[in-house]
Amino acid sequence: MTSIDKLRVTLVTVNFAPETTGIAAYTTSLAKGLTQRGFELSVVTAAPHYPAWRVLSRSEWASTEMVDGVHIRRLRSYVPAHPNPLTRTVFELLYGLRFAARSYRDTDTVILVSPALFASALVRLRLRLGRHRPRVVLWLQDRYSAGVKEVAGGAGRLAGGLVHRVESWLARAADDVVVIHDRWVEPIVETLGVKPESIHVVRNWTHVTILPVDVPAARAQLGWGRPGDEVVVLHSGNMGAKQGLENVVEAARLAERQELPIRFVLAGDGNQREHLERLADGCATLEFMGPLPEPEYLRALQAADVLLLNELPGLTQTAVPSKLTSYFASGRPVLAATESGSVSADEVRASGAGVVINPGEPASLLGAAMTLAGSPTDPSSGPEFAARTLSQDAGISTFAALLQQRPVTIHPIFNQKEGARS
Repeated sequence: MTSIDKLRVTLVTVNFAPETTGIAAYTTSLAKGLTQRGFELSVVTAAPHYPAWRVLSRSEWASTEMVDGVHIRRLRSYVPAHPNPLTRTVFELLYGLRFAARSYRDTDTVILVSPALFASALVRLRLRLGRHRPRVVLWLQDRYSAGVKEVAGGAGRLAGGLVHRVESWLARAADDVVVIHDRWVEPIVETLGVKPESIHVVRNWTHVTILPVDVPAARAQLGWGRPGDEVVVLHSGNMGAKQGLENVVEAARLAERQELPIRFVLAGDGNQREHLERLADGCATLEFMGPLPEPEYLRALQAADVLLLNELPGLTQTAVPSKLTSYFASGRPVLAATESGSVSADEVRASGAGVVINPGEPASLLGAAMTLAGSPTDPSSGPEFAARTLSQDAGISTFAALLQQRPVTIHPIFNQKEGARS
């Protein structure tokens, strides 16, 4: 195998800096971290557009640049202003064609990131048909087929079948598959047909550094009431279908009717934001904020009384929300409105940093928020869990070790099954 000082890695992803939320935080820190560990890193990515689904001004990004030793090539293609399943598929396919047209002759390993599933599948197909066939590592940040099933239900049966076939082919065609949670291993083996020894768990890491802030000053700057006078419940990140944020709007309207001293804040952007703003029109206990630069975002996390994770009822396996890594690091109590058996619920319970309630119940959300603000969890629980389980250095080092060699990793759950059969 090529020695590490010459190991050339190309990361192919639709999300990268200067995007600051979601997957971009991990792809960007991975590229920088691998470079610091001696890899030669190139990135092929899309024009920055997430979560607003609007390409940023050209003053904020360059088509080609070198940042922290990482060579970055950003390509421009179609970005839907109002993404839905059809337009998102077109977006992924068009970007996939652009990514696939690039030359990969000067790389040893290609890391494909899903999302975007269809773009990654096109690049994998192109690599399989080419003369130069680098090692391919698929980094699964989301489970598309599970998402279609859980979000669309019976209405998405036809689309779900197609997505399942593409996702299964891509996962089986990769040399290695990296997943972000242990609970994904068994269903990926059983539903996608991936060999257990090809799957590696690398948890998404806490990528922020939390510094103490003057909370009253931060709240004043944000226009929030003083601590003790007003309960601030902050939900950050994407405003999409999976978040089911109509629940928050209804909780805010209920609080307004009851004249409770509480403010729900939805910070970020997404394809459901305009719908939510119309739904919340005139509600005095709900505030919308755009995506915040990292320093302001971290101050907002610490200034809030409660950090909210809200998910659509029925979601259990689709994704592990990236916001949780920052939530835990902040030391603020976390309120998770999610299915009891979901991966998100498991994370919150394991951290000891918050409570889990049923999703889609506005009255329960409002009551739990008021209760948690009055009796918060131990502020050290989240940061300790993040340091113990979600270390950035450990995550990137594990990824680096995988790229340097091909370890055979049989997961305990399959060892147990084999033992039971023997």
